[in-house]
Amino acid sequence: AGEMNAEFGWEYAARRGQFHIYRSPAGSGPELHTDPRVQALAIKALERRQIHQLLSLLLILGVNLFAVHLRGGSLLLSAAAAGLPITLLTAFLALWLLADPVREAVHLGRLKKRLAAGQPLRHDGDWRKGRTGYYARRLIHLLLFLTWLLVLLHLWTGKVEGRGKEALADYKGILPFADMRDFAAGDFNLSEPEVTWLDMPHSSVTDESNAFVRRYVDLAENARILRPDGTALDGGLYVTYFDARWEWLARALAGEFLRVDRRKTGRRWWEPLGCPDFGLDGAVAYRNDLHFPCVVLRQGRVVLRAMFYQTGPGEDMPPEQGAGILGDALR
Repeated sequence: AGEMNAEFGWEYAARRGQFHIYRSPAGSGPELHTDPRVQALAIKALERRQIHQLLSLLLILGVNLFAVHLRGGSLLLSAAAAGLPITLLTAFLALWLLADPVREAVHLGRLKKRLAAGQPLRHDGDWRKGRTGYYARRLIHLLLFLTWLLVLLHLWTGKVEGRGKEALADYKGILPFADMRDFAAGDFNLSEPEVTWLDMPHSSVTDESNAFVRRYVDLAENARILRPDGTALDGGLYVTYFDARWEWLARALAGEFLRVDRRKTGRRWWEPLGCPDFGLDGAVAYRNDLHFPCVVLRQGRVVLRAMFYQTGPGEDMPPEQGAGILGDALR
């Protein structure tokens, strides 16, 4: 075949995959292998490779999503807390990765169908225009990926450095829900209680808003609340609070809180607890994988998930009592 091609003015240049590439220095060599049905066989191999590439991408995305699910993670909760830019960028990048092989597979399928029908290839187009578009798509893809990495790195370093978190001792805002001082109050007036913060690096609050939620609060409170009679409440309260912009999102977030905790806890240790509705749109109580009481409450567009534990002697507040205190604040 090489000698015959040389007789027609073509010389061997290189091999790429299954293809042998020839060139005609004089530019006058007649076109080789012009039978459309023979050309369709080569296109079929390319089409098969594109389909395999697309299936591989779908498999990788599916495995990663399933791994997040198995680890008890939640794309919905993460998106609601992180906001719109990184969520849109991630979704757009995933669609871009899928769109390119889909577009090429569709193009090759049409081309193969044309050749199989005996219609020759068209040579009236300018290949330079296609080359420009190809490199432009690759450049956009690279820029999107680098931007996504930079944004992800910024969010990760912010989480490590505690960016956006504020020590509870320095927090001047007003929480939209009850905290441990309300839990300790009972019949006492604790407008200015004596509070000793425990585990100070982790007694903090994040108070933000974004395109998905009007307010996002993440509270980690470890404290000792001293009452006027000398008794104290020792323990911790962890709350994640969303004031969603849409009620359907609040319902979805409430369901996601339950799904994530149920997944982490497992069937063997999952323990539902009795919980009145407190006049709210939704109220569910249970014990999590740490065997601490948890509650998920929803009222309209507001949803919160709270975990409360006590460490002091003689303290044993029923879970429904803590849920009621939190529910009163939501109403």
